[in-house]
Amino acid sequence: MSIPSQTETKASLVRWDPRKITEWLMKAGRGITSADQLTAELGRLLVEAGAPVYRIRIGLRTIHPLVVGSAYTWWRDKVDVEAYNPPHGIMESADYIDSPIECVHQTGQPFRRYLEDASADELHSTLATLKASGATDYLAIPLKFVFDDLPTPLIFVTDRLGGFSPQDIESFNQIALFLAPVLEVHSQHMTSHALLETYLGPRTGQKVLSGQIKRGDAELIEAAIWYSDMRDSTAITEVLSHDQLLKLLNRYFEVITKAVTNHGGEVLRFIGDAMLVVFPTDKQRNLIQARKAALAAAKDAHIEIQRINPLLEKEGLPSIRYGLGLDVGEVVYGNVGAPDRLDFTVLGSAVNRAARIENLTKEAGCSLLVSEQFASQLGDTFTWLGDYKVAGVEVPLSVYCAYCDSP
Repeated sequence: MSIPSQTETKASLVRWDPRKITEWLMKAGRGITSADQLTAELGRLLVEAGAPVYRIRIGLRTIHPLVVGSAYTWWRDKVDVEAYNPPHGIMESADYIDSPIECVHQTGQPFRRYLEDASADELHSTLATLKASGATDYLAIPLKFVFDDLPTPLIFVTDRLGGFSPQDIESFNQIALFLAPVLEVHSQHMTSHALLETYLGPRTGQKVLSGQIKRGDAELIEAAIWYSDMRDSTAITEVLSHDQLLKLLNRYFEVITKAVTNHGGEVLRFIGDAMLVVFPTDKQRNLIQARKAALAAAKDAHIEIQRINPLLEKEGLPSIRYGLGLDVGEVVYGNVGAPDRLDFTVLGSAVNRAARIENLTKEAGCSLLVSEQFASQLGDTFTWLGDYKVAGVEVPLSVYCAYCDSP
């Protein structure tokens, strides 16, 4: 039988009660909506209870096009919780391979590692860095969620001599049982929010998430409307491979979406290679400001497309050329469709006019055309091209050009 060291004996004599924390998780803790705030409060309560915690890390997986989840790290001697969103591909990196987190993911079992007497050469880089900061013991507890096959590690680190005692580990396991269902709610909410924002946009996604989901749920808003369409797409589809076509379209969509988002617009729909975008008014932005935002986004996109076209040609891809129509007015913003299959979009004459104006860009020889309503009160930025009769609109449209060097 081995005799515990003096430091281990001291550690085992330090007892603390986790019941206040588990009670908090069942009551006030489960009502906290921010994962970083939840992590911070957990750390504070553990210290208050006398737990030997130096660092806590909580990880949440999600479904998102850019990241695999979010991790929240609390340090006893730091004010703010550190938030990190690991990108796709992290599981092929040196930071993950052979790490404690990979071990928990693969085995579904707790991972414990004394650091006090360990050599840095025998430790994974994560553990070596912690040891260098003064950590003496590391514990990762797998949290198992109902709708996730991969366990989520809950990590506790101490800098106390002797590391964690058996009583510490027992108390951490009790806390983990109560924390798991709370974190699963956060994980599911994060995933729902990410999916809605990815496929519907931030403004529209939030409306759906808040319960605006019935057919006919809609509101009248004033907005600048953007309708753009990629040119020569039929011919391009015939000559490019599927991979090349997707690469070209994604570059085009990426440029437009970034420009639009940077100026407060929201992409409502990708329609083949066309895009419907809205710049709504709100308490911070009136209709003139919405028009200016749409125009600024259009100019940013135009400049960026001109910059990347030579790069695309070097990759054996055709240059991106597109037409853009801008209009402004009152539109219906909400749910339309069948009772059980809906689309959240905008409807109204401004949407129809923007699409018709975009269709005139080829005939007019101008890549960006705007309506008279859009051009008014914006100064002499535009050149009047004339009145055009278009399908579906009784009165000829008075059309203005912003620039005529069509991309």
